[in-house]
Amino acid sequence: MPSLDSKGNGHAVLDSASVDFIASELDVQRAFRVVDAPVPVRTYEELEGAQGRAVYFRPQRHSAADLKPLACTIELEFDGIAECCAVRDVSQTGLALVAPTQGLPEIHQHLSAVLRFDDHEAFRGEVVVGSVRVQDGVTVIGVSFVDFLLDVDEILQLRAVRQWSAESSHNRARGRSWHLPAHDRFKAAVAELRLYLEDAQQELGELEARLPWSVLHGPDNAARAALIGELRSEFVADVVRMNEEIDTAVRGLPDGHRNAAAKQWSLRHLHDMFMQVPVLHRARNKPLGYPGDYGVMDFMYERQFEGTTLFARAVSLAFNQTRAPRAVRGRKDVVKQQVAALLARRAGTTLPVRVLSVAAGPAQELVELFAELEDLPTRLELVLFEQDKNALAYAFRRLKPSLDGRFPGAVRTTFLHDSIKRLLRDEDLFQPFGVFDLVYCAGLYDYLQLNSTVVLTRRLAAVTAEGGQLLVANFVDHSTRWLMEHHLDWSLIYRSREELAEIGMRAVPKARNRILEEESGANPFLELVSG
Repeated sequence: MPSLDSKGNGHAVLDSASVDFIASELDVQRAFRVVDAPVPVRTYEELEGAQGRAVYFRPQRHSAADLKPLACTIELEFDGIAECCAVRDVSQTGLALVAPTQGLPEIHQHLSAVLRFDDHEAFRGEVVVGSVRVQDGVTVIGVSFVDFLLDVDEILQLRAVRQWSAESSHNRARGRSWHLPAHDRFKAAVAELRLYLEDAQQELGELEARLPWSVLHGPDNAARAALIGELRSEFVADVVRMNEEIDTAVRGLPDGHRNAAAKQWSLRHLHDMFMQVPVLHRARNKPLGYPGDYGVMDFMYERQFEGTTLFARAVSLAFNQTRAPRAVRGRKDVVKQQVAALLARRAGTTLPVRVLSVAAGPAQELVELFAELEDLPTRLELVLFEQDKNALAYAFRRLKPSLDGRFPGAVRTTFLHDSIKRLLRDEDLFQPFGVFDLVYCAGLYDYLQLNSTVVLTRRLAAVTAEGGQLLVANFVDHSTRWLMEHHLDWSLIYRSREELAEIGMRAVPKARNRILEEESGANPFLELVSG
């Protein structure tokens, strides 16, 4: 514990046992209070000096190693020849040096000397030899200055400057990772967005101060709807346009989006503003350990105007109007339409419609579909496969009350929690469930290597009924890529429509295939129909 003086005052000096006690027994806040306590000021009567032999003062000696990065040398004139010798240590009154090569001076002999620290000449005059000794196999000569005291404080100050210069040069070389010669179009586009956002932050901050709290944080209201409409018409449109201009510019750089200096340039200018936005912060920090988790998807689906400030909400709104989030919502709509069309075709049939969703995430398409349907035209069996149990729990929490309340007994839902590894390796994973009329996978292929996509497509086709649909989606390259890769560390495997079709041909050569487009054009589906 902290030591106590005679008056019971606590001192902020902690031994290791005290620190361990605080870390294990006290909460963090109390620990910081102890550590941050002010150091008590002692009276002059309490001050202590040296003890033992140290009471006889001798000027402190500083070794050459202690003085680095200063180069400490002495030019010694001996027998009419000047020679530069290495200095071992130095003090106010003298120094020790490696003996000159042309011979040894005698004790008490006076010599001319020039002492330098780098290019600073600290002494020029006479020294007198006080000792000659062998130390670590090297002959060392001790000399004293004649009628001179070296200003050691000045040398130590010079050392501090040289240390700073060396460290600063290293840090500048390392810290200028943003340095990107030429490529002014990219740099100007990023800087322009920074300035635009700075102005918007100030303007929106002033507006927020005039608005009641309930406009932003309370229930839906007319003022908020009007505000969102105004933001969409100008701020959102400008930010989306600037995002696209930056993405276009970065493609002209060496290595394109993977240009490390360009990424650092983006981060230095814009990252602090982007990280105020909840969806971007979550996408960047990946609390579940992988990109694009169900929470990020939920922001894109239903929470597009989120943030603790009006500025953060405005940037959130703008991000959600860039191409990638629009594509996420677009592919959700495609799946919802396909499920609805399947249910309509099978209206009144006795056998249930069977649907498999792979990498189901929050199952937004089903949540929306069941909320929109007036009635269910036929019975439905759903299997939702997901490697993230948090996503399954979220989907379960949203789907079950709706299904039980609106369509009791008409929908049987299985929430299947297993790994992507097993999905790719176990061809019998879905065999216990029979075959499905519709199988879809809307968000997984963007992360899988080519061979894995072919294997998975073949296995999903094997559990698709004769004449049934298999839908798999994959992002094509798009204009949100700069923001995703530079600021969110979120990289996808992009494939062209031709490459997506080739996956289908390799996996199921005899199946009919076509490309289905979602509204943004950035996330097409491959549809395979066998038989």
